[in-house]
Amino acid sequence: MVDAIPEHFEQSPAFTDEEKAVVAASLELTRRAELSNEAFDRLARHLDERQLVELVVNIGVANLNNRFTDAFWADIEEKE
Repeated sequence: MVDAIPEHFEQSPAFTDEEKAVVAASLELTRRAELSNEAFDRLARHLDERQLVELVVNIGVANLNNRFTDAFWADIEEKE
């Protein structure tokens, strides 16, 4: 899913500043498993405290699910 994000999303007019902050934070958390102060501050300009917590929890759950299914070579897509 992360690979579907355009490489130059930061310069794309297709994303709002809020969406760019969310995508950047999501990529950072997925790649490094931590959020820099800069990324946090950028998110905080757009999201309240509750939204920040919900976003980070959802990113974490998605990453956990991906790592779990990768570890067991699980195919979570339904096959007909």
